Formats: sequence, structure tokens, C-alpha cells
Amino acid sequence: MNHPRAGLRYVDASDLDDSTIDFDGLTVESQTGDKLGDVDGFIIDTPSARPLYIVVDAGGWFRSKYFLLPVGHAGLDVDREKLVADLPRERVSHFPGFDRDEFEQLTDAELNRMDEQMIGVCCPNEAIERTVSTERYDRWTHYRNPTWWDASYYRPDRADNAARAMASSGSTSAASTSSFTPPSKNAVRAERDRIAEREAVTARARSEGDVSPHLGGRAQPGDVIGIETGGEQTHVGETTDDENKRREDAEEKARKR
Repeated sequence: MNHPRAGLRYVDASDLDDSTIDFDGLTVESQTGDKLGDVDGFIIDTPSARPLYIVVDAGGWFRSKYFLLPVGHAGLDVDREKLVADLPRERVSHFPGFDRDEFEQLTDAELNRMDEQMIGVCCPNEAIERTVSTERYDRWTHYRNPTWWDASYYRPDRADNAARAMASSGSTSAASTSSFTPPSKNAVRAERDRIAEREAVTARARSEGDVSPHLGGRAQPGDVIGIETGGEQTHVGETTDDENKRREDAEEKARKR
């Protein structure tokens, strides 16, 4: 994979060790109690197992589904089981959006621009030095390593297994191709609607005196037409004259009985 910085990767919160803290879905709020979202994952520097950003699922209020919260701005409230950001929601609203699927393709320059935009919003008094990214992450309080984080939380085995599973899901083996795939809820709902519509059309046709069981009450080849025609059957390939003659013969036979 191509990362914006060597060793920098997105790690889903569910792939972290949760024996001490379960970060998956943990609430993130401001110091005034405004909810900013829930923890989705972290951007981790894998050599040091150190988080640089918290990936927050905004839950609909933000301009995009996710945003990055620099880890130096978040504290852990153990009693309330929440992460508390030292930034108001109004400032966070000016952060750039974050796309997990595009993260692997970000260049170092693009990530630096995201950094500068976040720093300009949250830390307007902090000078932005355009140094290499390693110096930024090591020097800025924006990314200071939080006291609530332990390097053991990062489980490369879990994260790597999840990454392999996502990669392999794109290729379908012959066995999986032949296996049954349950229909989606939308497909089931659409089929149910089609059946209901078909039944409604048939019911309307019958109420108007047409007893054909087919959609719209139309007679089909092989149908029994009814008593008024002596129970005759239609046949594929018959012309209108043939059908009229057959009907007259059937009516004549019915009168002689």
C-alpha cells in the first residue's frame, strides 16, 4: 500500500486491544458537552504504535462522514467513558473532511495541507513551520502522545488480518461464485412490491368481469374461456376469425344440449 508517510496507517478501533479500553464507538465531545461524534479508528505511526489522529464518525452534523481530530487535543474521561476535545464544535466545523478510502492515496504534501488547515483553525497562535512531517509529529503539541494511550493497544496482527480480509473480498473464488448469496433487503422489498402490484391489477380486472387469472385479466393461449363460450380453449396461432368460428361452434353445441 502507498501511505502518505512511511509507517502511517488507518487502524479501525475494533482492531485495537480492548482489554483495558474499548475505543470502538467511544463518544467524542467538546468540553462544553457538545457531541462531536464517535471514535471510528486512529491514524497510527506503526513503528512507534503512537496515534497521531483520531478518526471521528461525525454522525451527520459535519460536512463529511468523518474528520480527523489531532490526538493532542483529546483527553480521556475514564469515569464517563468519553474522549473530550479541548476544541469547541464551531471550530471543528471548519476542519477538512476525511475519506478513509482515499487515505492510502494521499501524498505527503496533501496530508501536510490538511495539517495546516487544522492547525490554522484550532491553534491560530501556533506558527506553522513547513518542516518535514516527522519533525512536525515529534515537536508539535498538536500531536503530543496522550497519557491515556498505551503502545500495546495497537495489535498489528488484528489490523493486518482485517486489511487482508478487505483485500481478498474483492476477488471472488469459483466456490464463492457458485454459493448462494442472500438477496438484499432492497431486492426483497422490490419483489414484494411487484407481487402486490400484480395482485392489485388482477383484482381490478376480476371486479370488472374478466376472470382470466393473468396480469390485467387478459386471456392467454390455453385458457379456459368460460361457460358463455362452452368452455372452449384458445390455441397458439389462431386468427381472430378462427377464434370467432370456434366460439360460434361452441355456442351452437351448447344450445343443442
